Amino acid sequence: ARRPRRPRAAMSDAERRADERDALKAILGVDAVEFTSASTMRVRIKDEAFWCDASLRTPDDYPSSSALDVHAVVSDALNREHEAAIVARAREVARASVGEESAYAVVAELEQSFKEVLAEARAARESARTTTTVEEDYHAVVRIDHMNDSVGYMKLLKKWCEGEGLGARALHKPATASGRIEGVFVALSGPNDGIKSFLQRLRTELVDVDSKGVRCRERKATTLCHRKRSTVKPGERAVESFHGFELIPYDTEGQLEDALAKLNLLHVGDGASRFA
Repeated sequence: ARRPRRPRAAMSDAERRADERDALKAILGVDAVEFTSASTMRVRIKDEAFWCDASLRTPDDYPSSSALDVHAVVSDALNREHEAAIVARAREVARASVGEESAYAVVAELEQSFKEVLAEARAARESARTTTTVEEDYHAVVRIDHMNDSVGYMKLLKKWCEGEGLGARALHKPATASGRIEGVFVALSGPNDGIKSFLQRLRTELVDVDSKGVRCRERKATTLCHRKRSTVKPGERAVESFHGFELIPYDTEGQLEDALAKLNLLHVGDGASRFA
């Protein structure tokens, strides 16, 4: 026959600790609690794919006179500040329970704290990721003297813009019978890396044909501006971002200036540049 359970008042601290250990194993399961020595245990708490290990220590006069010692918390999903916050909350529960067995209450607080702090950490990481990935758009205006093969040239520029995620407005004078156009201004909008790549390719790749029909590089292009959309001259509004690739023909200087003014890119360039 099983021995009758002794009244708690008649039990020693060691006996009460032993009873508590048995209760924890039954409630939490053998996979969640590991007794690493007679006075220490490690409890694993999980929340989806994340985990938290808590180290607890039972002093010799626990639970009658001392509080359960919440020694440390370690998690692969939290930093030290988060871990310290969880430990502080669990220690408050332990200190408030002196004279009583408190391991289960402490573990319950650890579990709740872990879930709350983990949710806060996730939200902070998501906010930081959103902030760092949303980069302010840049703008650039490039003046190209002429394009002999305007159809092929524009087709290539459109391909670059689509590949780099850039919006473009290509302003130009009417084409001649041979397809040549002059006075080309290409306004770009989008990520800075994409604009840098566009400008680099414009200088280094074969983009047009010469008077003999031989493929050639661009030798007469000038970058009038390359700046953040918010970088404007005093009194001007920030340049609005634009998308897609559009061709905008013009006949007169006034029409050109009107088109650039609509983009808020009229006053660009330095020194002798026309639109400075």
